[in-house]
Amino acid sequence: MAQEELERERNTKRIRQYFQQYLVKIHYEGVFGVANFNSVYQELLPIQQAKFKELCQLQFQKFMQQGSIISVGIAYPESIIDCINVRYNGIIDKARWNVYAREYQKLNRLLNDISRDFATHFGGISIPATLEGFANEVNHVEEYYGHTISHRVGAEYAGLGWRGKNELIVHEQYSCALRFASIITTLPLLQGIKKESLCGNCRACLEACSILKKKSHLKNYRENCRKYIIALELDDEVCGKCIWACYRQSIFKDQFCLK
Repeated sequence: MAQEELERERNTKRIRQYFQQYLVKIHYEGVFGVANFNSVYQELLPIQQAKFKELCQLQFQKFMQQGSIISVGIAYPESIIDCINVRYNGIIDKARWNVYAREYQKLNRLLNDISRDFATHFGGISIPATLEGFANEVNHVEEYYGHTISHRVGAEYAGLGWRGKNELIVHEQYSCALRFASIITTLPLLQGIKKESLCGNCRACLEACSILKKKSHLKNYRENCRKYIIALELDDEVCGKCIWACYRQSIFKDQFCLK
């Protein structure tokens, strides 16, 4: 048993160091954790569970028995978060907001590169960071669900943060200003533990977004969110107002620190 634990520690340390070297190379900060494959699978919607099976194919049962999900996240720079929803004399500065939208694209590409690299170098199956250019091709947000896997669930069960009231993962240092990708593997690794929410009575993200504020009364607030994002007509399918609010106005604003 001690030998197995030592192998898990060695493998986890090796992959963590590999990721840290990648972050140094690209001049970003980020987070790394490992979730139990079975726990993540049980948490997913049935349509995403089917996608998991499709990705894993004949290895699915092996993953269920001994699999892990490596969760990697890259944090936005602070200056990028401060480009969200900037207004002058009540008029939105779309040019600045688009700086955030383009950074979203960049982080997704970086995450896709590192997840593919992980899968090749250490063995496993990479799951891309997001589906770009898809919002205008669907008629309802639920059409997204069968095309990808929730990286948030993976990050949550890897212990990288708690689920915020905006449904994003809130990290103790980076707030929810993170993008994630995942790698499925059978490599023996030390797995994290899901954290309980620390949001308490904080409502910063809810007050920043009228959709989030009344989400409990909406049939599907994510569909309202999708339509709002399309109407913004930014360079990518993003908004980010709740991220800015969490980082700048939440009860943890003095604790959070982006590069």
